[in-house]
Amino acid sequence: MKKISIILTILFVTGMIFCVTGCKDPEPPHEHTFSDSWSKDGTYHWHAATCEHTTEVSGKAAHTFGDWTTTKAATEEAEGSRERSCSVCGYTATEVIEKLAHTHKFAEEWTSDSSGHWHAATCGHDVTDSKAEHSFGNWTVTIAATKEAKGSKERVCTVCNYKEVVDIAKIPEDFVLIPAGTFQMGSESEVYSANKPVHQVTITKSFYMGKYEVTQAEYEKYCSYGGSSPSSSYGYGDNYPAYYVSWYDALVYCNKSSIAEGLSPCYRINEETDPTKWGTVPKSSNSTWNAVVCDWGANGYRLPTEAEWEYAARAGDNTVDRLTCSGTSDVNKLDEYAWYIDNSSLKTHEVGTKKANGFGLYDMSGNVFECCWNIYTKSYDTGKEGGSDPTGASAGSSRVARGGSWLSDFDLCAVSWRNDNQPNERSIFLGFRVVRSAN
Repeated sequence: MKKISIILTILFVTGMIFCVTGCKDPEPPHEHTFSDSWSKDGTYHWHAATCEHTTEVSGKAAHTFGDWTTTKAATEEAEGSRERSCSVCGYTATEVIEKLAHTHKFAEEWTSDSSGHWHAATCGHDVTDSKAEHSFGNWTVTIAATKEAKGSKERVCTVCNYKEVVDIAKIPEDFVLIPAGTFQMGSESEVYSANKPVHQVTITKSFYMGKYEVTQAEYEKYCSYGGSSPSSSYGYGDNYPAYYVSWYDALVYCNKSSIAEGLSPCYRINEETDPTKWGTVPKSSNSTWNAVVCDWGANGYRLPTEAEWEYAARAGDNTVDRLTCSGTSDVNKLDEYAWYIDNSSLKTHEVGTKKANGFGLYDMSGNVFECCWNIYTKSYDTGKEGGSDPTGASAGSSRVARGGSWLSDFDLCAVSWRNDNQPNERSIFLGFRVVRSAN
């Protein structure tokens, strides 16, 4: 019995020792705690572990994001936002898009002054322009206009290389394109001081000029005669030049024909371009009508300036003697180009029945005198009638007529000859032809 007790005691003690050393409850498995934010490299993203109980530092997996999608566009006043989602786990990442830097909104067309050009700002910020002393080179025709299609031309700023490209209008029926150029205007004649001094003029913009003087049929399509009307005594018929028309009548015709053909009228009287609102054409010189304003940028019909007329009549001939006529300087050949006192039988003739000059213009000498825009001066004021694209004096009422008539001798048919007429004057030897901007 004593032996059995000893054995039981040994087993009890051993069991107690075992329970103390081996029967302890095990700790629960550790759950890793990961950050809320994604970490990433290359093409992977994962949550980094924030606990220190494991050598494992991430739950890294080959997850990839889709494209960014803008959820709120940024503006100059407020931030925007964008997001993208993981193609594996659906996690969505969101980012702020910074406010836009202010960019000035400039006008599409150049503004200019005597020394520069710039785009004026249209936004309400402090900067109002990006002005600089830039200047353009010469226009270069890139596509020639035809009667079927518009052309184009371009010029490049010599400072910033900005290129300006504009259309050249289709050549209207019965018009010719007069190219830009420089010429000597006037003559050295000791007889006629109004033609002096000879001075250089540059026409910087090409323009279209009617091949013929405005005919009776063309005039009567839009206008009525304000007094006497053409008759067989001085030439009557659809293709005869219109006469018994004044400078005022020509303004009305230009705007009426422009409006009828969907063009922008050039002339404005009392802020109106519609001649029906100008009132009756004056029969005497009228200060309101004399104050007419011409919009030189409009594409409608207008009278040529005196410089445009002489440049077109010369067609490249820079001879400055008083006997240079349109097409010839030989008095013996004038009969081929003009209806004048020696061959006209003292009346007008159908337009285009003599030879054209070098630009393809008919009757620039003879048939009827042609009204020009300019106020007449007794001699050239080269400050206003020289240089580039001169439009003439600003004071006075009498207007210039050019080209001679069926009643003129050789001298008065010369391209330099200047005749003056009151703007209300209607006569048997005064008519006009029209021009249009080529841009």
